[in-house]
Amino acid sequence: MVKRLVFCCLFAAGCSEVFSQEIDRLGPPGSSLVFGDEFNAAVLNTDMWGFGINDRNVQNTGVDCAYTKENISFRDGFLVFTQRRERPPILGKTWTSEKTFNYSSGGIHTHDEFALKNNMYLELRCKLPSNNGGYGAFWTMSNKVGDWKPEDLLEIDMFEFIGNREKTRFWSGLWWHDFRKNEVPEAVDVKHVKKRSEDHFFVNEQRFKAHFGEGVKVDHSHIDFYSFITFGLQVTDNTMKWYLVQDGPAWKSNPYLVFKGGTVHNRTYGQVPDVQWKRNVPAKMNARIILNYALRNADWAGGPAEDSQMPSEMLVDYVRVYNTPVNATNN
Repeated sequence: MVKRLVFCCLFAAGCSEVFSQEIDRLGPPGSSLVFGDEFNAAVLNTDMWGFGINDRNVQNTGVDCAYTKENISFRDGFLVFTQRRERPPILGKTWTSEKTFNYSSGGIHTHDEFALKNNMYLELRCKLPSNNGGYGAFWTMSNKVGDWKPEDLLEIDMFEFIGNREKTRFWSGLWWHDFRKNEVPEAVDVKHVKKRSEDHFFVNEQRFKAHFGEGVKVDHSHIDFYSFITFGLQVTDNTMKWYLVQDGPAWKSNPYLVFKGGTVHNRTYGQVPDVQWKRNVPAKMNARIILNYALRNADWAGGPAEDSQMPSEMLVDYVRVYNTPVNATNN
């Protein structure tokens, strides 16, 4: 009940237990709301969310914008991420230094206690961007605390979206960043390898990371990505399911992507030997939820952004996370 009350505090004045029960009924059968945000307030609830994609507000690799508080706002019951040109450029953080950026945008992440865990269903309704280089992302990263195994530490790309109307792309998948000693590819330069323990390594080289989802072709022709969409992710102890509909509860549809464990591969790009790992859904999922509106100048990401109309926006209607029985969804 404590988290249920926290959830109610996220709404505008007048939120009631009746309303929370109504949200419960929109989840999968037998589920109960754990936490969420309807974004009806005038400011970000900083008890639940932090600014940027991590606690240090460091930009993710390859992004050509800095995330600032000024680009987070609220309008008509929506969370609004705004992307802007910056003249003069502004200063932002990378993992190794500070640098200047010609663009700014917005991103938020949940604090540790508001985590995606096993036997949960997460749903989001949003309107994605349409500018050149605009790159909407909804994803998770593991909260790296406690006695974690390499197999437990993964990134869930619930979806990433390229907003350029001539290069539209929507994809989902899993990334494992951490490896056992005998799994580290010999072709990886030692400078890309970090040792967490005797049998736990982190490879900071994207082409060598184990991946599931790339290459899986899905027909989303029935979805208008430039109107509101509703996305869902179901996680059990042994299965992940991704759902997408135009509107209405996503869990009622057939999942477009399912992971049940098995062999996953590194991204070879045709340059390095194929490396295989056996991976399953983590036994103790614990991941922070991240929403960000990135900008990338690269052609593959819908860039360049020089001719893009700005300011531009990405809207989020709600984020809801439910506890669910193992077989809560219909599919």
